[in-house]
Amino acid sequence: MYAYIKGTLEEVGNQQVILEANGIGYLIYVPNTVISDLPGQGEATKLFTYMHLREDVQELYGFLDEEDKLFFEKLITVSGIGPKAALNMLSSYSRLQLATAILTGDSKLLSTVPGVGRKTADRIILELKDKLDKAALAAKAGPALPAARGSMYFEALEALQGLGYSAADAEDALRGLEGKDASELIRQALKSLDNRNR
Repeated sequence: MYAYIKGTLEEVGNQQVILEANGIGYLIYVPNTVISDLPGQGEATKLFTYMHLREDVQELYGFLDEEDKLFFEKLITVSGIGPKAALNMLSSYSRLQLATAILTGDSKLLSTVPGVGRKTADRIILELKDKLDKAALAAKAGPALPAARGSMYFEALEALQGLGYSAADAEDALRGLEGKDASELIRQALKSLDNRNR
């Protein structure tokens, strides 16, 4: 119904804000990661919105980035994941971290989100793994990693996780690396991880 709402930021609370536009105050639920990036109260703000409608509920969910909104919409297509659970996921981790966990099958990371158990995490991976754009996500993971190398990037991610590193640590170690193949990326990432642990 609403693609976005642009107005004045009036109030900020836990996972919610009030945005005033044309004399109307909109209560909008947002991830905590959005709250930390908002401008000050009284300043102009634009949020991309999703309206959740049920017989007894009308709720607005907002995001600073349209891609976060689209990712949220993908999450709520999973059986057992409602808007509040999806909001908790995007409050706990960035879109890139969640997408990386889904693509690499990291149910352990997903199940650390409040309200998401191991079975639900497995279901998220099963239902969304083939719906995410690996190349586009790899391009966002680091400016030095072209989208064309997407499969190589995720192959390296999976290998690092197989060695016991979390999705977040593996993603951080691979950010900005260049290599002709996955094994070279893995070697460079392991060197970086070893240096951090000394």
